[in-house]
Amino acid sequence: MKKITLLFLIFTTIVSLCACTTNNTTPDGSVNFGDYVIPTEPGSYSPENTTAAQSVPSTSVSYDSSQLIDSDVSWQNAYALSYSYFDQKTGVSTITEGKCGKYYQSIDDTSKIVTFLSQEDGYMLQYMLDSTAKTGTVTAVTNADIDSAYSGFLMISACDPYFPVYKNVTKVADDFVAQRSATRYKQVQTENGETTKIAYVWIDDELGFASKCELYDAKTQEVLMRWELLDFTTNVKEENVKVNIDAYNIVTQ
Repeated sequence: MKKITLLFLIFTTIVSLCACTTNNTTPDGSVNFGDYVIPTEPGSYSPENTTAAQSVPSTSVSYDSSQLIDSDVSWQNAYALSYSYFDQKTGVSTITEGKCGKYYQSIDDTSKIVTFLSQEDGYMLQYMLDSTAKTGTVTAVTNADIDSAYSGFLMISACDPYFPVYKNVTKVADDFVAQRSATRYKQVQTENGETTKIAYVWIDDELGFASKCELYDAKTQEVLMRWELLDFTTNVKEENVKVNIDAYNIVTQ
């Protein structure tokens, strides 16, 4: 199949914010707006834990631990969610994904391409499915398991615990995203004393992930990138995530 689900494709050129990933965080807490490169093939895996803080950035004021983000990643074992995504290269799309037990599923609601992972004994099966044509491919992935697969949402929502105390970050307001309480922050990038880009980041109050992000060109106010959590639940069972493979004409790769 030539189509690659947007869930993975968009992140080869995604703008990287300190709140949304720690891999490109600079020591002083400034925003790294370079490309955030991850594997481009659907279902590729990374051994790094993107939710862990890599270093403590410089801060403008003293702080205590209560100001830091207390991330709870236990929800990542069983969840169902959807989120909208926009950038200038890929346009707008809505992604729905879920994980429970030995299954993971995601679907791009625009292309109707489904990524489905099934954990087997000693290996994992990766399906790429066209839900309209009812065709697809399957590949056996060795030396990997379902917990090593980073979904699109997990990649963009991972937070550095020190984000709220970066010297270029200020709290804006208490808010709600997907009917969940969140704290909205503003982060700026400056070059030669001039503000060039502005990001607004919403951090989920309960679980500590970034639930919404908006990136603007400071001069033109043009939206460069935006994504937002639409629905979220941890009340999910394996049968909610499993795909009926028998309904597809599958080619083994």
